[in-house]
Amino acid sequence: MMINTKTVKLLNKLFQAGYTDEKSVTAMSMDDILELPGINVSEIALINELQKSIKTGRLLSFLGGDKTEIEV
Repeated sequence: MMINTKTVKLLNKLFQAGYTDEKSVTAMSMDDILELPGINVSEIALINELQKSIKTGRLLSFLGGDKTEIEV
């Protein structure tokens, strides 16, 4: 699997904003997400997928670019 540069850029934004662990990422509200500097619509969708992946224990699949639909 190739590393998705969009995912890496998003993770950097989250880390810089202080969201450095799974608990803080899953606790993010829509208001928190919209307050991130330079956030765009595709990144909002990616954060949603990241939150779902964390909740279902599929973080590595998400980071590896697995596009399998995740249900929570």
